[in-house]
Amino acid sequence: MARDRGFRVIRLPPYHCIFNPIELIWSQMKNNIRRNNTAPQFSSAAIDIIREEASKITAEMWANCVRHSTKEGDQYRARLITPLIINLEESSDDDSDYFDQ
Repeated sequence: MARDRGFRVIRLPPYHCIFNPIELIWSQMKNNIRRNNTAPQFSSAAIDIIREEASKITAEMWANCVRHSTKEGDQYRARLITPLIINLEESSDDDSDYFDQ
């Protein structure tokens, strides 16, 4: 359904909020709410502050968070992938290079 509407769905690993741009946006929004909220919890004034903070989220903020998450994901994958070199020129039937004797 998403593809039919021109969207691409990607799987994000659980418990890795740094890879998910919405978590970065949400974190910024929560910090701003905490800093600016003097109203009682769940009051109409608190809800107004939440709406106000949500309206401050810009396309540029989203783009920055997506860029950051993409960079973090690339760096994470680069650390996971280690080079594997197999020398086809040498042959050995002796496993002594790999096991202590």
